[in-house]
Amino acid sequence: MACIKSAQRSALAAFAPDAPYLAAGTMAGAVDLSFSSSANLEIFKLDFQSDALDLPLVASCPSAERFNRLSWSKPAASADYSLGLVAGGLGDGSIGLWNPLKLISSQDQEGAFVARLEKHTGPVRGLEFSVLSPNLLASGADEGELCIWDLANPPEPNLFPSLKSVGSGSQTEVSFVSWNPKFQHILASTSYNGMTVVWDLRQQKPVTRQVLCLLFSDSNRRRCSVLQWNPDISTQLIIASDDDSSPSLRVWDVRKTISPLREFVGHTKGVIAMSWCPYDSSFLLTCAKDNRTICWDTVNGEIVSELPASTNWNFDVHWYPKIPGVISASSFDVKIGIYNIEACSQYTAGEGGFSAPARLRAPKWLKCPTGASFGFGGKFVSFHSCPSAPGAPNSSSEVYVHSLVTEHNLVSRSTEFEAVIRDAEKTSLRALCDRKSQESLSEDERETWGFLKVMFEEEGTARTKLLVHFGFNVPEEGTQNASDDLSKSFAETLRLNNGTLADGPVISLLLTMGKSSLTILHLLMIAS
Repeated sequence: MACIKSAQRSALAAFAPDAPYLAAGTMAGAVDLSFSSSANLEIFKLDFQSDALDLPLVASCPSAERFNRLSWSKPAASADYSLGLVAGGLGDGSIGLWNPLKLISSQDQEGAFVARLEKHTGPVRGLEFSVLSPNLLASGADEGELCIWDLANPPEPNLFPSLKSVGSGSQTEVSFVSWNPKFQHILASTSYNGMTVVWDLRQQKPVTRQVLCLLFSDSNRRRCSVLQWNPDISTQLIIASDDDSSPSLRVWDVRKTISPLREFVGHTKGVIAMSWCPYDSSFLLTCAKDNRTICWDTVNGEIVSELPASTNWNFDVHWYPKIPGVISASSFDVKIGIYNIEACSQYTAGEGGFSAPARLRAPKWLKCPTGASFGFGGKFVSFHSCPSAPGAPNSSSEVYVHSLVTEHNLVSRSTEFEAVIRDAEKTSLRALCDRKSQESLSEDERETWGFLKVMFEEEGTARTKLLVHFGFNVPEEGTQNASDDLSKSFAETLRLNNGTLADGPVISLLLTMGKSSLTILHLLMIAS
């Protein structure tokens, strides 16, 4: 079963980076079965230990406008924002900020709303928190300006000078923004007029002279709906279009923008949303207006798996940052589904339109980083993963073949020991202990083997030799009667600390251990 959890909402989704929660904001332009026009921000708990299919709702608050984009930041250093911030790009051009910690813990709707950011004049479709600098929020809207907000103090946000490209490369209607996962000062934005711009935020210059790392346009200025950076290769990004006449995915490298590096063809209508797997860059998730949600193998350009088809489109997809292989998909069927990508159908298109089994590629989170095995002829094989080189899509592995050298002396000693233990004859055991004691180099080891030898003596002499080994004098014949008389005499007159009489066996034991009568008397007097 691919779908493991669900919530009946037509809403955008955003996973909490470090907590088992999912934020859902009512999607702008979506209508539910009741034709409700309300807008809400809701928090669901991801409880995978429960067998219930429905996601439990833990918090909810109303919103002034519906959402075009939703983003959840990493936790801040302040304890007041230990769950980070939830930002929503609203239809009226504003950006709402919420504190999910207060929303979950106290249901304080007024206290959970932190601030409203007002700069844009159109719907905010580009919105994303920086992964490397969680206090930075990038936003873009219909007027083509890109805003960078500093939320180090969320109630009092600071807006940096707006970024806007000029001339023939100007952007209008920013559709998506994305921070580079390797460099915190690199930001990319794309727009519906086909222009994609990569910004270098280190340049402190006027907006009209802002330095651009890259400015390029897609062929025929096709509508660009979404872009994603490669998690491993910092110079590569992929751009998709929601234009039904050009639904392909194109991979670009900022070092060579004349033409795309690769093109993935699989959707028959425009692509609406896209998400690159943070655990394995060879997996890319896309959803389009052809009612297909596809997981791509970016190495081979093949379709690895596909989510079960529904009666309407999915418009938002994400990878869960805490558990590899778990994704979310929001659809116009009034449903947010949580899926296990490994349980989805796996195939590739075969000849004649028939489907064929996909060439399965083990995800990185299932691969063994190191291992070893014994082979024939005294061989031992081991392998381990090597760090990836800069720009390399996949990590390499090193394999070592070792030749095992047999130590014949060790083998003979081990064989002899196993034979003696298997026979369990005391004579052989004593001989082994005696030989080991003579071969010992340290006094402690020699003493240990000597003690083991005594333990394997015959039943009649084991106790006597044990006393001798510990340095006690063995009592002569006839001493037993004297010790019995002495025990009775002492038992009648002496008492121990707890008030009980010192019985005969106690005295006999002390005499047997070789103590003199004066010593026994002294010990008993102390005990009384």
